[in-house]
Amino acid sequence: MVATTLIVLGVFMLMQPFAIWLYSYSFIVTLTGTVMFIVVSHFSE
Repeated sequence: MVATTLIVLGVFMLMQPFAIWLYSYSFIVTLTGTVMFIVVSHFSE
């Protein structure tokens, strides 16, 4: 759930026109969320 939230937050940060510092960190946030999602999806339930 945290990984999915980070991905959505990163995409929002990428598309917002308000703050340039949010845009500059959006790729790192999206990448972190994607890597977390890949790692967590490989865990057995």
